[in-house]
Amino acid sequence: MEAWESLGQETAHPVGIQRVRLDTEAAADLFACVFWPAGRPGLLIEGDGAYRPAGDRIPTCRGVRTVHEVVAGPPERTVLRIILEDDRLLDIFAVLSADLIATAASESTVAAALRRCIDRICLWQGLFERVPVEGLSEERQRGMIGELLILEALLMPRLDPLVAVLAWVGPDPAHQDFVHGATAVEVKTSLAKRHARIVIANEKQLDERPYRALVLAHLRFDESAALGISLPEVVARLRAVLVADPAASRQFDDRLMLGGYLDVHAPLYQPNRWRVSSTRYFRVQGEFPRLTEANLPPGVGDIGYSIIADDLGPFEISEEDAAELLEVDNG
Repeated sequence: MEAWESLGQETAHPVGIQRVRLDTEAAADLFACVFWPAGRPGLLIEGDGAYRPAGDRIPTCRGVRTVHEVVAGPPERTVLRIILEDDRLLDIFAVLSADLIATAASESTVAAALRRCIDRICLWQGLFERVPVEGLSEERQRGMIGELLILEALLMPRLDPLVAVLAWVGPDPAHQDFVHGATAVEVKTSLAKRHARIVIANEKQLDERPYRALVLAHLRFDESAALGISLPEVVARLRAVLVADPAASRQFDDRLMLGGYLDVHAPLYQPNRWRVSSTRYFRVQGEFPRLTEANLPPGVGDIGYSIIADDLGPFEISEEDAAELLEVDNG
């Protein structure tokens, strides 16, 4: 941001690029830029050699233009320009830029830096489509808090940190939120009230057939400014635990990003606080009330429905029972 601000204070140019180098040690050349005549902020990543993405396809992000070209030599030179075109996305673009700079700087060759940057833009492509400028909705904040609390309470005490984080597949997105071995866990949250509804998104979420065991974890939340916890606080708590394992920490941050969580939005989320009034686990099997591909009429699909949490008593299991299912796969 500071590099762009300093460039923006310079005299406007009718054409061309103003740029400042960001890392003198990186294998690839990394620059913060202002692209004229529009005065758009952006990044320039370049280096000697001809490097093309698979299928010559460059990912695009909403509000961001990516240009890839190989400039004739000798020597040939590969140039990657990432240009912000929607000022409303400036804060998110700054996070994207920092991520791309760190990615490129971590590689020892130009080829690896450029290829990894293109891979990261592919990851960000979906994020730009999913995350509004104003960040996650309150419902999505609650959903992510629920997933993180289950990661913290059920998986991390029993699995290697990296294994536990890699089991969190919900942000990918997958049909269930956690998959470890042959056991899956789907996490649902609702605001505390009588006959709390658990909303099921599709006919695959509670279909246990691909797994040896499927567990439904349900958390009831009360809105509580005094006793509750916010999404950034849960994220910070888990980061503090994972900091001793760099690989797990990196994977955790990637999954947060895939799920739409960006630190730049943390101040927006901080006022939204919830207290967990109950956490219950249910084994999805037998006569558990659900709709799946197996019991839908022919031609029916892509459905959503709800079930009542208080009617699931016969299928309730303890946290220890749920953990045992995971630990079987860990052994």
